[in-house]
Amino acid sequence: MIALGLHSHFSLLRGTASPRALCRRVRQLGYTAAALTDTNSLAGLWPFLAACAEEGLTPVIGAELRAASGRLFALVRDPGGYRHLCRLLSDLQADPALDLAQTLADRRAGLLLLVPEPALLGRCHQMGAETMAALVDRPSEATSRLRREAHRLGLPTVALVESFFLGTDDYPAHRLLRAIATNTSLARLDAATLAPANACLPSPAELAARFGLWPESLAQLGRIAEICTLRTPRNGHDLILPPWEGGDAEPELRRAALAGATGRYGIPLPAAVTTRLDHELAVINTMRFASYFLVVRDLVGPFSRTCGRGSGAASLVAYCLGITNVCPVRHNLYFARFLNPGRLDPPDIDIDFAWDERDQVLASVFDRFGCRAAMVACHVGLQPRMAIRETARVFGLPGDEIGRVTKRLPWLWRANPGEDGYLDILRTLPQLRGVDLSDPWPEILRLAARISGAPHHLSVHPGGVIITPHPVSDYAPVQRTPKGVPVLQWDKDAVEEAGLVKIDLLGNRSLGVIRDAIAQVRANGTVVDEHCWQPEEDAATRATLARGATMGCFYIESPATRLLQRRSGRGDFHHLVIHSSIIRPAANEWIREYLRRLHGGTWEPLHPLVAGVLDETYGIMVYQEDVSRVAVRFGFSDADADRLRKIMSKKDKHLQLGDYRLQFFAAAAELGARTEATEGIWAMMMSFAGYSFCKPHSASYAQVSFQAAWLKTRFPAEFMAAVISNRGGFYSTFAYVSEVRRLGLRILAPDVNASDGAWQGRGQEVRVGLMAVAGLGVATRARIVVEREQRIFTSVFDFLGRVRPEEDEYSALIQAGALDSLLAGSEASRAPLVWLAASWRKSGRERAPVLFPLDARPPPLPAEDRRERLRNEFRILGFLCGEHPITLFAGVRQHARTLLAREVYRLGREAMGRQRVRFLGWPIASKVVRTKSGAAMEFHTFEDETGLVECTLFPETYSRYCHLLDNRGPLLLEGYLEEEFGARTLTVERVAGARQSFTFSRLAA
Repeated sequence: MIALGLHSHFSLLRGTASPRALCRRVRQLGYTAAALTDTNSLAGLWPFLAACAEEGLTPVIGAELRAASGRLFALVRDPGGYRHLCRLLSDLQADPALDLAQTLADRRAGLLLLVPEPALLGRCHQMGAETMAALVDRPSEATSRLRREAHRLGLPTVALVESFFLGTDDYPAHRLLRAIATNTSLARLDAATLAPANACLPSPAELAARFGLWPESLAQLGRIAEICTLRTPRNGHDLILPPWEGGDAEPELRRAALAGATGRYGIPLPAAVTTRLDHELAVINTMRFASYFLVVRDLVGPFSRTCGRGSGAASLVAYCLGITNVCPVRHNLYFARFLNPGRLDPPDIDIDFAWDERDQVLASVFDRFGCRAAMVACHVGLQPRMAIRETARVFGLPGDEIGRVTKRLPWLWRANPGEDGYLDILRTLPQLRGVDLSDPWPEILRLAARISGAPHHLSVHPGGVIITPHPVSDYAPVQRTPKGVPVLQWDKDAVEEAGLVKIDLLGNRSLGVIRDAIAQVRANGTVVDEHCWQPEEDAATRATLARGATMGCFYIESPATRLLQRRSGRGDFHHLVIHSSIIRPAANEWIREYLRRLHGGTWEPLHPLVAGVLDETYGIMVYQEDVSRVAVRFGFSDADADRLRKIMSKKDKHLQLGDYRLQFFAAAAELGARTEATEGIWAMMMSFAGYSFCKPHSASYAQVSFQAAWLKTRFPAEFMAAVISNRGGFYSTFAYVSEVRRLGLRILAPDVNASDGAWQGRGQEVRVGLMAVAGLGVATRARIVVEREQRIFTSVFDFLGRVRPEEDEYSALIQAGALDSLLAGSEASRAPLVWLAASWRKSGRERAPVLFPLDARPPPLPAEDRRERLRNEFRILGFLCGEHPITLFAGVRQHARTLLAREVYRLGREAMGRQRVRFLGWPIASKVVRTKSGAAMEFHTFEDETGLVECTLFPETYSRYCHLLDNRGPLLLEGYLEEEFGARTLTVERVAGARQSFTFSRLAA
């Protein structure tokens, strides 16, 4: 018997269960087949098919079609019906008001329609569609009318019970989701928007009892799985590749690759290059991927600054086509990680473009391919904090209270919350200072745990694009974003399962930084020839990297990476590639072992079978393909080894690894490996496979990192100006301004007569851009620059007359210091600027200019309070131009006897772990992690005007002081220093806000 009317949580904010949970329940109840019919959606199709295979159920593909004109259930009979269902769903997403029956007129073939409405039943039958009357729920007056209409038309009836949750205890979660969806409170929730409280799947026996009066409707259930024979839309292992319409792809790819190789390597081509090119082209042609490479080449071609990355950077063909920029021959990149004849899933080439050029890239794709291109979706779930916030909102709590609580709770909630996550919070209640969790908060947390993780809405993947030979809506349902971008209903995993080939076209702010920095350098009169640019060979740049002085440099500026750079003392390309992959959460113990070996510690290969495989990484698995290469040495085929690597990279890898583990241990035993050695190798594989990158990806990123580091080393003013202007990186503008100051550069305040919209760097100076002035509109900012290029502003009245800013914009410019140059003298107060604007407005010139200039001189005005002036500047800019704001806390430093950051690093080694240290630091970055026991702790970066201090707060300290750590101002820290491989960190034991520091220092004394 088939279970009909199943709605999963992909019936967004209606269903409460995942397809896997539904299928498990279906099997437990004794059904042999299942039809998932989510509302206007096939988003859950591939998880549903996987769950059916896991549970041994026969799947039937379908959806509930719901429009203003009525609703019905469409089940797929054959491939043609699947195409029609995808088109129908795409039409419905485009126009929810369409006439269902009219649309079905040319979309009905290959579908079985189950119709629960008499009028719609007649129209569907009239057009000749394969139709049954769906008797929903149980015999009633309404279903009786439908049954009579079906008998009149000579149509069969079928028993159908809609289920939106697994059991009646899920009904509160359903009510909560409906309140969230309708943006109302639980108290005001309209009952008409809800499913019945018993809308869960009955057992076959219960179903038979419900419809015992109408046995013919039960008999039809057995026919449906026989009629609907399509079990999957995918045709075997065939991939749906983007079409290249320039003729025969294979000879064109060879010609283009050889031409590109000549440009990269010169004539004659090195033997290693020609041998590898021939091998790669043979594999590509065997797998019929030539058109894919040519399409990607055409997409990249018009853009000068790109970064091809991912496993595709291991391809010499991609390098010769200009898709990637790292030589795979020179850097020994493993092509089989990208493509091998046994690989069943699509190739994967990711291309980064400058972040502000990405929309142009996507527009070119849609212009060229039209309806044959669409973006991949992201299924945005209710993450823990969002689940708590939404639940509290529908309970009717005010926003400020919700904000106070949720601000404190996220660090307590696990990645996969549920009852355990809720209990985590309850256990930690005594430590949540300043948080009131009285009623109704316990109930809110319980319900939030129930819905956490459920899909909330469909969003757009950061860059995944699908290009198909025919309209995309032949392969999957498509809907459009408010901006009109076509988006599949499937996420990247479903797209891969379907055999569609995703091309990732992504935005990267650092490519914009490098572009803009080079443009400024050239504008300042220095020639940078990028064709001869080899930053990885520059000794000064290597020294910058070895010191970890990389704030602002792409991918290597995080506190953890900077520490690793300092601990390693290496700044060459080879080690930077290693560090880009090894710096992963699960790898801490192996990072320490890597550093020990790097600094001369002895080591042996994991096993004689893998001797030489891992020599370049000191015998440690660092890259994803290391898993594959080691597995091949233990007897795996390339295809099996790649599948093992891929399974390890998935979040649910432990559910699928059993067979591969047995295979690996059996192969190792057959080759004579001891069990203990095999266990050690397997443990290292488990540690790195899910939390690392492939080497081609790391090498591609390392190249961009080197370019950024070279610019920072050689042209720090231009580079830092570009970093801040592109609003990119790990840190805030405040932190980057501090770095500018630490580099010995002078920060020039914004000035309407000197600043552009973006920040500008030249020599030893960085000029703040007008973009930094909060409250200054884009149009006004542009007007200032355009007018100034005509001629400079000579007075406040000249500025006001030509720019005509809004009153709040003018006020922001005053407080930012951008109008100081218009003051007649060097007044210590900005009050005259306010007085002059008031005079100008009073004169009526705000409404219309007059012929004669206004002559007004402000009267003597009181001097401005310096602290108030700095406070206003900080409020508008988010930083101070003339000094670090922490210098204003000199009294705190003196009273608490704190050290400066540079003094922390000058302490003798004998102070390590013994001497208590106090430091007043401004927080600029943090990362909360969990220990092996699940306790929360934090790594936090603090700074002062002299440098950075990396701090560790272990669980006991973190739980005690976490409520202080989101403070925007300085914190007083006390703890002890630790040193590892030459890099120092502060282990914090006590924390106080600056206002508490005097009490703190007395207690500490």
